[in-house]
Amino acid sequence: MRTLHLIPNTLNSRTPLEHLPVSALNALKSCNRIIVESDRFARRLIKDSFPNLNPEKKESFLLNEHTTPEDLVDLLQWFKNDEDIAVISDAGAPAVADPGAAAVRIAHNAGWRVQPHIGPSSILLALMASGMNGQQFSFKGYLPRDRKIRERIWKEMKEGLSRRKETQVFMEPPYRNDRAFKECLNNLPADQQLCVAVDITLETEWIRSFAISDWKHQIVPDLDKRPCLFLIGH
Repeated sequence: MRTLHLIPNTLNSRTPLEHLPVSALNALKSCNRIIVESDRFARRLIKDSFPNLNPEKKESFLLNEHTTPEDLVDLLQWFKNDEDIAVISDAGAPAVADPGAAAVRIAHNAGWRVQPHIGPSSILLALMASGMNGQQFSFKGYLPRDRKIRERIWKEMKEGLSRRKETQVFMEPPYRNDRAFKECLNNLPADQQLCVAVDITLETEWIRSFAISDWKHQIVPDLDKRPCLFLIGH
């Protein structure tokens, strides 16, 4: 049966053999058509996994926030052939907080098998390491820059924390991490738990979880320009 393979990318690590199982690597090698968030990171994954394989020989379709409905019409043609296809995110699990979800919908509608492969997910790894409620959590993605919308989302997160005890998870573009950390300290009560997870799976990984009152006494490294997740919970 024709299969759409969802292949996680590393979280900026250059050692995919340490993070991906054999089944994912085999699918990555065998698929000659790849749907990518960006060519650069997808082809780097292929090159790091198979140094003797020329990644340029694989045909790619760019699927990201700039992809238009008209572009997706072209992608539909791929699903009329008998070749398996792989979806590769820039980092972590494809189709989770990732534009690859559009390809998954097309595959289901075309009657294809969709096979998710095991691999890194920064959201789940951070949640595992936070010590917070993993039974109920809400992922907010990137918080918007617009002040009014941002204030509304902060209100929603606080309601989720107080009414449903949901762990709230969000991220920022790396250049806004330090500002987001200060925003957490200023917006949350002293007894609220905050986890900061930086450079997950890398040698520079740094994950800490404290009450807001305790964070104010911690030595925090520079967070800017590093992949980072913020988790708020109990």
